[in-house]
Amino acid sequence: MSHGVLALGVTVVCLAGNVWYLPACVDLRAGGDRPHSRRAGAAAVVAGWGCAALTALLLLTPVPLVAVAGVAASGATAVAGLAIGAWLLRGRERREMEACMAAFGHGRGPGSRRSRGPHREAHRRPAGKRAASDPAERER
Repeated sequence: MSHGVLALGVTVVCLAGNVWYLPACVDLRAGGDRPHSRRAGAAAVVAGWGCAALTALLLLTPVPLVAVAGVAASGATAVAGLAIGAWLLRGRERREMEACMAAFGHGRGPGSRRSRGPHREAHRRPAGKRAASDPAERER
């Protein structure tokens, strides 16, 4: 397969990827209005699509495919690092939010896994026990 066909394919994919990188650019431009984890995730998205665009440009030049693959691999490594950093930041932000919510007496925060409703009650009851339908029976 020639370099031109590969470049055309990567270019088409990059143009179709605007549904990811345009909102990420908006998040980056918003700056302090967005949480740090969201901006870090947006940086990962922009870096990934930028690397794809650079790969398409390199495919149009007389650079060997090994060099192009090296650029793509280094871009993928950078994106993975940024994405993991964003994931870690999101975890820290979630813990901080839960601590703030607990300090205000609201129990767990809105995004916590344990505050999602009574469907988890069934797993806490001993075997053979039914859920009480009468509110008076629930208090026992």
